[in-house]
Amino acid sequence: MIAGRYRVQRVLGEGASARTLLAEDTAESRQVAIKELRVERLDDWKHVELFQREARVMRLIEHPGVPRVYEVLEAESESGRPSLCLVQEWIEGRSLREHIEHGPLLGERDIEQITRGVLDVLEHLHSRIPPVYHRDIKPSNIMVRPDGTPALIDFGGVCFGWRQHDKLGTTVVGTFGYMPPEQLLGHVGPRADLYAFGATLLHALTGIPPHDFPFDSGRIEVPRDLPAPRLRRLVHALLEPAPRDRPASAAAARALLSEPAAASSAALVPARTSLPAVPAGNGPQYVDLGPPPRDPRGEHADVYLALTDPINELRKAPTALGKLGTFMGLSVLSVVTFGILPLWWLSDRKGRRNSFERLFREGELVRGSIVGCVKHDGEGNVYATFKYAYEVDGVEYRGFMLYGADLLRYFSEGDPVAVLYDREDPAHSCFVFRRARGRSRRPLG
Repeated sequence: MIAGRYRVQRVLGEGASARTLLAEDTAESRQVAIKELRVERLDDWKHVELFQREARVMRLIEHPGVPRVYEVLEAESESGRPSLCLVQEWIEGRSLREHIEHGPLLGERDIEQITRGVLDVLEHLHSRIPPVYHRDIKPSNIMVRPDGTPALIDFGGVCFGWRQHDKLGTTVVGTFGYMPPEQLLGHVGPRADLYAFGATLLHALTGIPPHDFPFDSGRIEVPRDLPAPRLRRLVHALLEPAPRDRPASAAAARALLSEPAAASSAALVPARTSLPAVPAGNGPQYVDLGPPPRDPRGEHADVYLALTDPINELRKAPTALGKLGTFMGLSVLSVVTFGILPLWWLSDRKGRRNSFERLFREGELVRGSIVGCVKHDGEGNVYATFKYAYEVDGVEYRGFMLYGADLLRYFSEGDPVAVLYDREDPAHSCFVFRRARGRSRRPLG
C-alpha cells in the first residue's frame, strides 16, 4: 500500500531511479498509474526538479489526450527511504511501442487516427500561454486506447514556458534517434516535438527504429516507396533537419495530412543533396544550390541558364539533327514575324536576367512545392504558369513563374522545388531546377 490508499498491483515500467506502478485507488474504486521517484537511487538532484516540474505542469493541463493528475505525495519505498509519487489517470490500452513489437499490427487508418489525435494534443499544449513542450515523444510514450484514440504520457522531460530563441537550455532531454538535432543544443519549440513525432511515425510505419535508417545526406532518409503516401509526405516534412523547413505548428502538420495525396513524379529528386552532374532522365531535377554567394557561371551555370533563358529550344534538342531542325524552325518564324521573334526573345532574356541575377547570387534557399500548373490559351504559346508555395519563419508565401510549356510534362502538384527568397523583399522570389537531359552550358554574355 502507498499512503494507506493505493494498493500496488504490478510494475509497468522501471528505470534507474523511477518506476511506474499500476495500483488500485481503494478510496475511489479505480485504477491509477503511479510514477514513483526513489530518492535514494538518484545520482543527480536535477531529477527531482524535473519530477516537480512534471507534476506542476500536468496539474494545469486539461485534455482527453493527457492523463489527469489526482495527487502528488511523499511516501516510503520498500527500503524505508523517502520517495515522491505522482498519482495519475490510468490509460487503458497498449503503447505504440507494444503494437510495433508485439502486435496487433495497426493499419493505415489506425495510424492516421493516432496521428490526428497526437497532433491535436500537441496543438493544445503548444498553444497554451505559456506553451508546454513534451520533448520526449517516442512510441513508448503514446498510449493507444481500445477505441484507437491516443494519449501522450510521461511528461518527465516537459519544458514549460516561453524561451527566447537565443537562450539555450542547460539540460538535454529526449531520446536519441527521435530527438531533433537542435534539441542537443538546448533549443526547444513546437517544431522539436513535431520532429520527434515524425520519427515515431516512421518507426510505426516501417517497424524499424529511426536510428537504423541511412543518414548520409544529413537527414533520416524516408523510403520513397513507403506505403500510405499522405503519411509518408507528412513524415518527410516533419523530419527536415532544419527547424525552419518543418511545418510551423501541429495545425500546419494536420493540414498537410488532410491534403489529398498528389501523384508522385519521377521528374524530381526530393533530396536536399547537391547534384554536381546532370543525372539521367527526361525531367527537371530538384537542386540544392547551397549558401550564397553563387556564381552564375560556376557549378550551377545550367540552373541559372534555365532560369534566365527558359525557352531556348536549341539547348534542349537531344540530337544534332534535332537542333538543326529547331534552328531552321526558329529561322522561319523569324522571317515570318519580320524579325520580331528574335527581338522579343532577347528582350525577355534580358528582363529575366535583370530580375533574377541578384536573387540567384544572394537569395536565401528554402524548400517549396508546386501548387498548380496552368497552360496558356493558344497552341502557339510557349509559356506556362507554374504556381508554387513556400514557408519562411512560419509564414507561407505563394508566387508564380513563367517557364517553357514543355515543363508541363514533368511538373505536377506536390513536387518539391528549390526556391530563392529575398528576405528584404519577400514578394521577390523564384524557383529553380536542373534539367536532366543534355550537358550543362555556361550562360552567354
